[in-house]
Amino acid sequence: MRTHSIIWDMGGTLIDTYPSVDRTLAAVVTAHGLALGEAEVARMTRRAIASAIDELSVRFAVPHQEFDAAYGALKRSWAVTPPPVMAGAREVIAHVRSIGGRNIVVTNRDRTSATDLLVATGLEMDDLICPGDGFPRKPDPGMYRAVLERHHLDPTDCLAVGDRAIDAVASEQVGIRCVILETPGIPVLGEGERITDLRRLIDQLAEKPST
Repeated sequence: MRTHSIIWDMGGTLIDTYPSVDRTLAAVVTAHGLALGEAEVARMTRRAIASAIDELSVRFAVPHQEFDAAYGALKRSWAVTPPPVMAGAREVIAHVRSIGGRNIVVTNRDRTSATDLLVATGLEMDDLICPGDGFPRKPDPGMYRAVLERHHLDPTDCLAVGDRAIDAVASEQVGIRCVILETPGIPVLGEGERITDLRRLIDQLAEKPST
């Protein structure tokens, strides 16, 4: 069954935030005269940025606060100089809109950071749901359940898109199928369909109505 609406994760899915995060965390380590490549950091951040910071702090004996400060400064900078929108995302968003579907963001990011990113990139979404709205973070399914209830959507008419296993775990608990966007060369743990180009989603969506 082809679907109409997409429920998007944000960082690493809708917006290509990871490269700048990887550079920032690696720079904290190298500023101490230690060697660390961005590719190695990337394998950590694709699991979770918080756990990557924990691991790097312990491994290199660099204070956790330095990573937190650098990451916080990076997120604030995105309000003025945002990371790029993921390749193909605008095309897919436009297709969803053309078939009468909804584009909705469900993210573990705080609302201020998420809103700043949407405004700075010029992405117009139909809704944004964050933990700050009173929901537990993913992999809890609460935010996805709220999407269905708020917009009166049938889960079989929705497709979730994320970049980590928690996106699939959360969405599939409420009957929404999930597709995982992988960075080439950095596999994501867990089961489920994988893509490396968001434009592949168009084949899974309803066709544009004939004019």
